[in-house]
Amino acid sequence: MLVNLFETAVVQTMGRPAQTCVTAEFCGKALAIEHDSEVYACDYYVYPAVSLGNIRTTHLGEMAFSPQQQRFGYAKRDSLPEYCGQCRHLKLCWEKCPKNRSVCSPDGQAGLNYYLCSGIKRFHDHAGPALRQLARQYA
Repeated sequence: MLVNLFETAVVQTMGRPAQTCVTAEFCGKALAIEHDSEVYACDYYVYPAVSLGNIRTTHLGEMAFSPQQQRFGYAKRDSLPEYCGQCRHLKLCWEKCPKNRSVCSPDGQAGLNYYLCSGIKRFHDHAGPALRQLARQYA
């Protein structure tokens, strides 16, 4: 049995893309379709501001690959505080979900994850040697 958090950490340590949206560089691959057929940019963001349209009137592929959806996806990386860009764990974290980036970094820049940053650093500091060993084993 594999645990998603550990499995994707090993995969990312191997230099491969994340298996989950929260640890990926970009987001926007987990569209949500609500009961009223409205399509949203992400299953964490079911808000009118990120509605892509209605599946009854617009083809899902058109919405999934729309410029609006591309901007949404790239914004995850492009809105990171400089503090994250200097972190040695950035490529394993990508500051998780932008929805939870509501506090300031130590240097005062907005956009840090309100509950995970310090814990993720501690996790990767501690688990790093084991992750690298597993990555070599499965490479």
